[in-house]
Amino acid sequence: MLVLLVTGCEKDEAPFDPKNAILGKWELVQQGTSLDVLFDVPSQGYTEYLDDKSYRYYDYETEEYTYGDYTLNDSLLIYYNYAVENGEIMDTIPIRYFHTFRDRRILILDIDALAIFDFFIYKKIE
Repeated sequence: MLVLLVTGCEKDEAPFDPKNAILGKWELVQQGTSLDVLFDVPSQGYTEYLDDKSYRYYDYETEEYTYGDYTLNDSLLIYYNYAVENGEIMDTIPIRYFHTFRDRRILILDIDALAIFDFFIYKKIE
């Protein structure tokens, strides 16, 4: 008796990890006051999240980078912006966002503060 076992060639997808999913370059594509009221925005640059917990924002017009740090857990993304004077950090300004990933290519940020625009939709570009 000969038994032939055939298995499908289905690719196993790695478990979702936001700390890995955020790495790379992201462009802002929409913003709004709610997920039901979003406006398309012209691309002005991209934010690149690096694996050392730093980020850099590249401005297409000025061709310059600005830098900061971030932390990320299962629900919050916190940017740490620095007030610098004469090359010395004078203050750290944390900005908190609730985050959601869709299809690993879309990042939705909901600012944890009173703001004109509360929601920001980013698309992964690389």
